[in-house]
Amino acid sequence: MAALAPAGAAVPDELAPGPGREANKHGRAGAVRRHRQCAGARLLSLAVQAAVMAAALAIFVLFAAASALLLLVLVLTARAFHHHRGSRYRVPSLDPSSPSPPPLRTGLSPADIRLLPSFAFPGGGDEAADSASCAVCLQAARAGERWRAMPACTHAFHAACVDRWLARTPACPVCRTAVAVTTS
Repeated sequence: MAALAPAGAAVPDELAPGPGREANKHGRAGAVRRHRQCAGARLLSLAVQAAVMAAALAIFVLFAAASALLLLVLVLTARAFHHHRGSRYRVPSLDPSSPSPPPLRTGLSPADIRLLPSFAFPGGGDEAADSASCAVCLQAARAGERWRAMPACTHAFHAACVDRWLARTPACPVCRTAVAVTTS
């Protein structure tokens, strides 16, 4: 066994650890060979990195091209659909041979609504009054409230509720029977 050298003493080259020992043992040729192997490993590492980066870039470009193509198809489809449907704000044609758009459906005029029969809801504690409610606002009927009855179907509602309804749609809110105003 070799004796331990005191601290600070020189260690012979045969016992020295590390690359210096190999270089001393094989000489200058070993160091050159090891340097060439490191350069080859570095070159291979750079080539692998370049290949990975090129593959990532190719995937990104492919994804961007597919996205752009999909966006183009969606835009062209939307434009074709919009062109086919036409504009909502088109000026009606005065040409009698062209089909005219259907007239906008409007409700009754305020004068027509005033001509419909109305009545004060009857007071008292009868059971029919307690169970009655307005089908438009869903509020229970109270004695003395102003109600309006539809002439054709006799459905009755709060006058204020059904008046707003009839201004938009000339039909009963419950059964959709057309409301005809009779002038007498």
